[in-house]
Amino acid sequence: THSLTLATPNRVAMSHACAARHSCSSVVAVISHRGRAALLRRFSSAARAPPVIDLSPLRDGGLSSSSPLVREVADACEQWGFFQVVNHGVDEDLCARAEEQQRAFFALPMEVKECMRRSADNSRGWYNDELTKQRRDWKEGLDFGSTPPMDWSLADADARNGTLDGYNRFPPADLLPSFRPTMLEYYDALAGVATGLARLFSLGLGMPADFFEPYLRRTQHTSYLRLNYYAPYTGEDPTQLCISPHKDAGFLTVLRQDVGCHSLQVRDRQGPPRGGTG
Repeated sequence: THSLTLATPNRVAMSHACAARHSCSSVVAVISHRGRAALLRRFSSAARAPPVIDLSPLRDGGLSSSSPLVREVADACEQWGFFQVVNHGVDEDLCARAEEQQRAFFALPMEVKECMRRSADNSRGWYNDELTKQRRDWKEGLDFGSTPPMDWSLADADARNGTLDGYNRFPPADLLPSFRPTMLEYYDALAGVATGLARLFSLGLGMPADFFEPYLRRTQHTSYLRLNYYAPYTGEDPTQLCISPHKDAGFLTVLRQDVGCHSLQVRDRQGPPRGGTG
């Protein structure tokens, strides 16, 4: 699962083998052609399910507040706060490379990841002790994100890259040489999806398409990419979830699903809790 949260702040997250209930102001599941087919089969007998929205018209341009796509997104936000998108423009080869690098990272020895552990003076990095709703999650994660200059050619520890929450940290290049360049490319691609969705939100609210853009410029927003690994649970507590029910912070989360794991759930605002996505 990969995801991006847009606005100030703006977050991206990847995960797989997850178990969570999710609710937030607006969450988008970005799915591939293969994933779309699986999800449509899964939802074919469901009376209600988060909509699957084709973003092709967004890339074609020329949208207005009366465009069907704008109305689709507005309705999904009002009813669900969650929807799935296809034809989003993120290259499938890039997604596959990002997933490959993510899996390689979480397979690194624990002592390597410990060297990247988040700390009191730097909240960016690796962790396995996060709490959600005052309960410890059953997961590992890695956070990194935007920097003031947004110049990926700078060394991560360069003083110009310092933010309120610290500096980006990546695994040693001699262990995973493709990790940093792949993830930064992936970050930029998801940020592009989020920016396009923000234009749809603006139009759906009856405002100019570029209303949010002054706050979401490349050097303005505080987005971050979160990689999540939800390992199979080995404890004895039957109530344990990999992450507890929650709402995301920020303006928008773009989440790429793992079609091999069917555990993400979405709260239906008009009905009882039910499974929401594959």
